[in-house]
Amino acid sequence: MAGIDLSVNISGVEFKNPLIVASGPPTLSPQHVLKCIRAGAAGAVTKTITYDVTQQVQPKPRMLVVNPEDALRSRFYSFYSIDLMSEYKPELWLRQIREVKKEAKAYMGVIIASIAGRTFEEWEKLARLVEEAGADMVELNLSCPHLEKGGLMGRAVSSSPEKVSEVVKTVSRATSLPIIGKLTPHGANPVELARIMVSSGVSALVSTARFQGLIVDLETMQPTSWGGFGGYGGPWQTPISVGWTAHIAMERLGVPIIGSGGVSKWEDAVQLILVGASAVQMCTAIMINGLKTIPEMLGGIEKWMANKGFRSIADFSGISLGKIVPLERLERRKRFQIYIDAEKCVKCGVCIRVCPYGALGESPASIPEPDQEKCDNCGLCLSICPRRAIRFEKEFDRR
Repeated sequence: MAGIDLSVNISGVEFKNPLIVASGPPTLSPQHVLKCIRAGAAGAVTKTITYDVTQQVQPKPRMLVVNPEDALRSRFYSFYSIDLMSEYKPELWLRQIREVKKEAKAYMGVIIASIAGRTFEEWEKLARLVEEAGADMVELNLSCPHLEKGGLMGRAVSSSPEKVSEVVKTVSRATSLPIIGKLTPHGANPVELARIMVSSGVSALVSTARFQGLIVDLETMQPTSWGGFGGYGGPWQTPISVGWTAHIAMERLGVPIIGSGGVSKWEDAVQLILVGASAVQMCTAIMINGLKTIPEMLGGIEKWMANKGFRSIADFSGISLGKIVPLERLERRKRFQIYIDAEKCVKCGVCIRVCPYGALGESPASIPEPDQEKCDNCGLCLSICPRRAIRFEKEFDRR
């Protein structure tokens, strides 16, 4: 749309819009990275490059969509997988990034190399390698949910602030590229990790990666599919990611934040930017709905900006932070009366069943008559009514 500028600057690197494809199957090779950029993404993060051979060989099967019907209809679902790191050796990435770099640049695309080392020496070597290959930025995989104990990569290292700090410092000494630290929300405090990473030298943060989960088949009584733990994410995670992003943004750490975790539609991206993100990463939505997701999301963001009168991403990044009400200031007074629209109500009885205070009677045989004294203004009936037949209206403030 005319007059709308979607571009953002992250640590000195220009992105033509705020959408970045996260490290994962959509970026499993340099050619896949290029496809994402051709589809309209401002940047793409390579599948994590590592020397660890056990991380290069993928389990089979390794992906499971929970509630697939909902996934195909753009509703809530979960994505469960044990997809590991890049299957390609670092030297292959070195050669192929060089080959696709020129075309990526023609599309104004940013190539971000995700790396993970088992030793400080490997972290250093990988950082030098991806800079030599022509990557624009480097992302540190300090968040992979599959790694639990020991080691210097993935979620395992995040349990040790000292090791996290040393990894960041090692990479900082090895490369002049802007460094992005990816945060885990699982078993660690992302805010504390963010502080450590920034004080040690990262140029930007990703908030956040997936959780680890386990699904057990009730028929066999064994873990489903591949038989072990897996990464667990999906649209349900967005409010958690928005929450952590807001907490980190309120710390004013002085580096850009890239929102991530559950982003599946343009509304998710806008929420993350409203609480302080400069850009967003997405992966699962592209796996489920294809690369068409990218232009669809950009169109939604642009239209929303036009409707709100915003001309740039910076115009609304972080403006919701000052509107977050802390616990001690939450409204405790009862200020509303509940009303039921007789024309919309179908006497399904849902509101009667869920009301903890018995304020809507006991029988769904007729339209409920709210007991205003019993009603606690909790809002449960209002939010769950399938016909949107319930509303709250302000009443006289009875201090």
